[in-house]
Amino acid sequence: MNAVLGNFEFEINQALDLFDVGELIDCKAARHGIENANYFIKTHDDGRERNFVLTFMQQASNAGHLYTPMMQALYDNGLPVAPPLRRNTDAAQPILLQQRLPGSHVVNPTQRQIRALGRFTARMHLCMAQAALSLPAFPRTPVWLLKTVDPWLAHVAYTDRVLLADSIDRVSAVLKRQDVAALPRGMIHADLFRDNVLFNERGITGVLDFHHAATGIWLFDLAVIANDWCTDAQGQLDPDRTHALLKSYHQIRPLQDQELWFFSSFSLYAALCFWISRLVVNLAAHKQQNLRTKNPAEFQRIVQQHTRHPFYMDPRLLDI
Repeated sequence: MNAVLGNFEFEINQALDLFDVGELIDCKAARHGIENANYFIKTHDDGRERNFVLTFMQQASNAGHLYTPMMQALYDNGLPVAPPLRRNTDAAQPILLQQRLPGSHVVNPTQRQIRALGRFTARMHLCMAQAALSLPAFPRTPVWLLKTVDPWLAHVAYTDRVLLADSIDRVSAVLKRQDVAALPRGMIHADLFRDNVLFNERGITGVLDFHHAATGIWLFDLAVIANDWCTDAQGQLDPDRTHALLKSYHQIRPLQDQELWFFSSFSLYAALCFWISRLVVNLAAHKQQNLRTKNPAEFQRIVQQHTRHPFYMDPRLLDI
């Protein structure tokens, strides 16, 4: 047993008692993720080894009680996801156990990998549109942006406060538009970062962490992907990578011209959401020990680039 787990071994065995997965033989803490505690589990069950991911939910998922039906719908439609296993009791503990998917994360994605993710995202959107699950609305609205960052502004440099205020104003103005409200919407993953996608040499083998999934404008998912998969070291969108993403998505679900017009605004919106969430956690970490954090400076740079260099793609390029 991995010594790092320490006192968690008892809790892990207790959690596994809720499922029929055999005897625990190995376990180690997962490095990725800062919102929930995840463990890679290996069990011995009826003469075979099985591999799982055990999640202790420290933050409730946006989907709430629809999380499992959502994951099952994606799985049933052939998408590379792992729905939660059914428990053998009705215990109410906030615990998930899912099959561990094969593959590994990428650090420097290729255009081929970006195109694969674009196609997956389009299929996911269309699949959930047919599933008719009414997920709660995406919570990171302009009101959320303001309420989340406002208590911490006194601890932020003046130039950063100006950039935050200007960016929130821009995003708020866009999201109030009727033509934006009419953009295609449905279930969004809302967190399609590189550490939530697994690959092997043939393509995507798994997509993880649907805890932020909610009902929102589909364009938001493409903006999240572009900010993490298609930016250079300065935080500016790389045209070739961004074109590869949008064109591959368009092959599965054709994008409207209006979606391309507002892509730049949604890229700013998505970057602002993650800058604020990381900034607040980082500031709180100075007052509270053992908080896991990620560097907010990365998304501050991306926000700056979106305000200075809006990205536009000519709709005619999608069909070339």
